[in-house]
Amino acid sequence: MMSVKGLFFSGGWTLGFLVALSVYSIALIWERLRYYKRSLGGLDHFLAEIRRNNKDGDLAKSIRAAHAYKGLAASVVLASLSGAAHREERKRQAAREAERGAAALEERLNALQTIAATAPFIGLFGTVIGVIRAFRDLAFASGAGPGVVAAGISEALVNTAAGLFVAIPAVVAFNHLARRAQGFAQEMDWISDEILEKLAEETH
Repeated sequence: MMSVKGLFFSGGWTLGFLVALSVYSIALIWERLRYYKRSLGGLDHFLAEIRRNNKDGDLAKSIRAAHAYKGLAASVVLASLSGAAHREERKRQAAREAERGAAALEERLNALQTIAATAPFIGLFGTVIGVIRAFRDLAFASGAGPGVVAAGISEALVNTAAGLFVAIPAVVAFNHLARRAQGFAQEMDWISDEILEKLAEETH
């Protein structure tokens, strides 16, 4: 049975590149997860408090809660509660803050998506190179049986497996993070409308 070291060297430079890509992908996923935790931590509790204050008509309490909250939603709530006198301008300010927050959440997700899309093809490229090398070795090995080709192909397939190993976590992480970023943007649109509607009621 081939050792891990043997598998690594049999994969050639393609496998080495995939290993480096895997390390970068894991580091990127870890950094994004930590950022999401800081930026979206306690969001459900914060929005529930804002909606409760909104229902009670205690908008001053919502302003204090927004100043105390450290996540991205605070700036959206504050833009909805204070700022320009006209509702439409406040709505635009809140939308801009929501867009900034969503953009911060989506930062570097394109890199993760690119890794997820290209890693299998990089692995396949390494496999094709390995298969070509296996048949070349067979051509130069007079009297060699099919075992020579089988061994070469099995080694070449390591690259395909490595490509999938890199791509699958990247796909899962990208889908999860992108869905949370989209959910944040949608939630900010809803909470802004709710606040502005309450303000409109109080001014009449």
